[in-house]
Amino acid sequence: MARRVERWWKQPDQYDWLSAYLNERGLQILWRRATFGFTLATGALPIVMLWSPFGPDNPATVAIAFAAAATAVAGGFLWLLRWPTRRQSVIFWAMSTAAIAATSFAFSNPYSGLGACATFAVIGGFAAYFHTMGHVVVNLAVATVCSAILAHRLIAATGDVALAIATLVTVASLNIGVPFGIESLVHTLRSDLRGSDRDPLTGLLNRRSFHRSVYELMMLHRSPAGTYLVMAMIDLDNFKHLNDTRGHAAGDQALVGVSAALHENCSSAAVIGRVGGEEFVVADIDTSPNPAKLAERLRQAIDTIHLPVTASIGTAGAPLETDSGTANLQLIDDLIRTSDAAMYEAKRAGGNQVCHYSTLVPPQ
Repeated sequence: MARRVERWWKQPDQYDWLSAYLNERGLQILWRRATFGFTLATGALPIVMLWSPFGPDNPATVAIAFAAAATAVAGGFLWLLRWPTRRQSVIFWAMSTAAIAATSFAFSNPYSGLGACATFAVIGGFAAYFHTMGHVVVNLAVATVCSAILAHRLIAATGDVALAIATLVTVASLNIGVPFGIESLVHTLRSDLRGSDRDPLTGLLNRRSFHRSVYELMMLHRSPAGTYLVMAMIDLDNFKHLNDTRGHAAGDQALVGVSAALHENCSSAAVIGRVGGEEFVVADIDTSPNPAKLAERLRQAIDTIHLPVTASIGTAGAPLETDSGTANLQLIDDLIRTSDAAMYEAKRAGGNQVCHYSTLVPPQ
């Protein structure tokens, strides 16, 4: 039980793979607009409450209401203008949590403030969807402290214990049920996607999941100048002849052997995929745009498989783009196209060799 709880607690941040997942399906723009609209609508609430007898009633609390609204506007426009980086998304979550807490204490009526604590459920759901359990728990802790203080004030002001308890139960149900329900759903979705996006024969990533995994790799390794995304496209020589002379069982054996060779000779962080019948692709992060040592190591490993196949390998590399998710995904496509062209150059030169293109090949 303790081990299961530990694995649950240590689940990785989900922001990068979900960003790639939404982008693949053309949903990022919809999410950005929806987040912008909801953030502005929520940020308008403390301003609207200025006209209520239960809202802010002194200069300090009025200033808090305006500060919370300004925070919402800033966060909303962040999502409207672009898809944020993971760090920007975490800052958005933290500022939203702080703004909700400040707003709940700015209301002159403790019942209104206690009801406003239900809004923590929304930003908690956001944290559960995109980030880690740590963010969810912090959000829940802040919501719990605010709710407890405001419930105490409500009882002190009205003596109505039943109302305080009923409101606390409602707020607690939302702040526990919404984030943890979303977390469970997203975790299940991620597990299912990772299982279904594998090549059944080799266990390698298929084309779609390769793109998503490379995007995650890039987001995890964004750093100053001098870091490159490198790509190696691998096509097996004489594979059709092997199938024709020894049968498909031998061909399958060769594909499995190549898969094992790639795993054994790539770094643990490398992303490896099978993108065609006898085509494989490897992506990794390097300090050089030319992964010559990696490519030669892969060529030699494939050459030692106990079947008559060799490999033509094309490589390409480019500096990591860090400004936007769209640029990053375009870079992946550019490098796949360029390394593929280099691979065909190696094949035309006789096969069983490596060819590197230092300049990206434009789309046809």
